Amino acid sequence: MKYNSYIKPFRTLYARITMWIMLTVLVVFVIITYLVTYFGAKGVLLGSTENAKSRMEITNQRINTVMHAVEVAVYNTIPEVELSLNKPDDMYRIVRRLLEINPYIVGSTVAFEPYYYKEKGEQFSPYAYRSVDNNIQTKQLGTSDYEYHYMDWYQIPKLLKKNYWSEPYYDRGGGEQMMTTFSHPLYDKKGNLYAIITADISLEWVSDLLRKSDIDFNNKALELNINSEAELQAELENDSDFFYHYAYSYIIGKGGTYIAHPMRERILNDTYFNHSMKYNDSIDNLIGYEMIDGKSGMRTINRDGTDFIVSYSPIERTGWSMATVIPNNLITNRSFKYATIIVGVMLLGLLVLFIICRSILKRATRPLALFAHSADNIAKGNLNASLPVIRTHDEMKQLHDSFAMMQTSLKQQIEELKTVNAQKGRIEGELKVASDIQMSMLPKIYPPYPDRQDIDIFGSLTPAKAVGGDLFDFYIRDEKLFFVIGDVSGKGVPASLVMAVSRTLFRIVSSHLEEPSGIMHQMNEALSDQNDSNMFVTLFIGSLDLRNGHLQYCNGGHDAPLLVNLKEHTHQLLDCKSNLPVGVMPGFDFESQETDIDTDTLIFLYTDGLTEAENIHHQLFTEARIFEVAQQLLTDGTASADGEPVSAQSVVERMARAVHQFVGDAEQSDDLTMLAIKRKNI
Repeated sequence: MKYNSYIKPFRTLYARITMWIMLTVLVVFVIITYLVTYFGAKGVLLGSTENAKSRMEITNQRINTVMHAVEVAVYNTIPEVELSLNKPDDMYRIVRRLLEINPYIVGSTVAFEPYYYKEKGEQFSPYAYRSVDNNIQTKQLGTSDYEYHYMDWYQIPKLLKKNYWSEPYYDRGGGEQMMTTFSHPLYDKKGNLYAIITADISLEWVSDLLRKSDIDFNNKALELNINSEAELQAELENDSDFFYHYAYSYIIGKGGTYIAHPMRERILNDTYFNHSMKYNDSIDNLIGYEMIDGKSGMRTINRDGTDFIVSYSPIERTGWSMATVIPNNLITNRSFKYATIIVGVMLLGLLVLFIICRSILKRATRPLALFAHSADNIAKGNLNASLPVIRTHDEMKQLHDSFAMMQTSLKQQIEELKTVNAQKGRIEGELKVASDIQMSMLPKIYPPYPDRQDIDIFGSLTPAKAVGGDLFDFYIRDEKLFFVIGDVSGKGVPASLVMAVSRTLFRIVSSHLEEPSGIMHQMNEALSDQNDSNMFVTLFIGSLDLRNGHLQYCNGGHDAPLLVNLKEHTHQLLDCKSNLPVGVMPGFDFESQETDIDTDTLIFLYTDGLTEAENIHHQLFTEARIFEVAQQLLTDGTASADGEPVSAQSVVERMARAVHQFVGDAEQSDDLTMLAIKRKNI
């Protein structure tokens, strides 16, 4: 009865799962619908603009191909002109042949300098051109009504001394049609200009090329229905809002004059800015200026409340620029069409998914109620709870086996956890004993020599782990203070063992020897012997004569101590020669040094745990901050805010406060050891 009441609320679990799945799917569906609509519009916009750019590039290449062909044809004609300079009438044949071999050229002339041929008069410019019926005819271009020496196509290349493509113009007196001219100056062997050779090309084919491109773009990219140029022209004439319903292209020249445009009456008779000034959108004018400057880009403009996408790029060689204008509503309508199809398909899929999920989940969740009771018993601590029998060989069987394995694993883990906790407690206890033993080997009673008024000593060691590898020690023998500070390579238990050996060796060897270098040598030989672990220790050993302040010392790869003269208010590092650390190389010859320590002078020794202490920003404490603390001591004249005189203990404690304040919450990364020795003035 209790079991039935327990599972009763879960008998419709499949329905609830189905509901949550469908709600989740619905949310995802809404998000996907939004994303599809949004990115679909972006995709259509990108596709349309990329299509427009591609078509502009093709048009650009087509125009450049024609112009390049014209330039090459002119270059190939120049040698023939030079060979026929002594036969001026042959120029008619030369320019005629130029038109015969190049169908794009509608006119060509070799226009000579005034009186180049005296017998020909001031103007001599043999000219060949295509007539209305496409026949090639020739004539003398220069007349009293058409003085070509003053025309742009003649004057500009003459002044610039280089090739020149003229702005489009209607040639009266020459080709009698709208054209652009390629002019090339000709020079004799002395470098003197003698003629300008030209090639005229008609611009009608450019307008035709743009018109065909517009029809193709409207049909394919925007899915409009325009079958021919005549139909496009009819739409243009009958629809006053043509430019709001169709995409179109145009070309403007260097001054903004239309070279090609759907409305033929604007060509060479109107400029871009005459129309852009009618609208309040400043971007419209900006586009015109950027096109004139030869820039390319894509911008959105607003004309009478309608947004347009304008994509534009320069046409090489000419200084012209081409643009394609797409009404934004065409792109929006196309995006909406695609989005509607996608949403419809997704709604149908959502309905099918609901039916399938409901059916599958209803069957799949039946065995779960049986596991619920077993899982509850296991959760309460009954690891021997029985599991329901599953006869199928699917995920439910896997779930059953997993539960069974979990029961076994939990039992084993609990037993292992008990064992591990016991072992951990024993290890922690042993480490605590090892730490106590290690600390007991170091001086711990301060002041160590209360009956002496000539010396003040204080030291501290803070290990990074339970046990550490730093050491310091000192004792007085024969009125000499023998002291040592060291840092064993590595951390933890191995370093602590080497530390204990090093401290013991120091006591034994220094009890028989007085020279620090000799002590260092004997310790090096002992630690180097059978040093399979390749561990070493940096040491600083000193012997201070308490009667006269004479200090003998030897440094074995350790940080140089800091000398603080409280009397003269100076501080400096003790000069130390670089010797190897102890335990690195047997037989190494350690060298002692000596100096005199004045009264009221403090020797501050430390390990690299002080200089290399890191804060949370991985910044080091460094010697510079040690110097700052020393300078504060000298400036204050006291070691604490209470006004106490500078003592060895107060210096160590003040340095410890400084490093702890610098480190903050960062974890200690290395053992920190400090030893201060002050020679007092009796």
